Amino acid sequence: MSTKRFHIDRTDTSPQIDLDLELGSIEFVGRSLPNNSEQFYARVYRWLDEYLQEPKDETTVNLRLDYLDTSSSKHLYNIFQRLNSVSERGRSVQVNWHYEQGDDEMAETGKDYQSFFRLDFNFIEVNELF
Repeated sequence: MSTKRFHIDRTDTSPQIDLDLELGSIEFVGRSLPNNSEQFYARVYRWLDEYLQEPKDETTVNLRLDYLDTSSSKHLYNIFQRLNSVSERGRSVQVNWHYEQGDDEMAETGKDYQSFFRLDFNFIEVNELF
């Protein structure tokens, strides 16, 4: 694998994303409504596809997002779909879906994803996401 860590800085319209090969962890922090979501998430797909060739026995996904636009929701679905293939091969994928207290919409969004995939979702209500 070319790199053990992958990082994208957070902006007002795109999340911070950290992918760590050695830890088998993926983290999204912020809001996701990038101007060109295809271009933005293409980098994430490239790293993820490379990681998924030899995933860790346990992969952890931490999401601390306060907003997802429609195109970002599609990309998150695609990411979960890729991770689901790992789960189907008997490896553990833990999704920690953090949402702000009272943000029922984000909690429901996470539950919608949970219904589509065989991933282990953990819903964590927090006072502040970031």
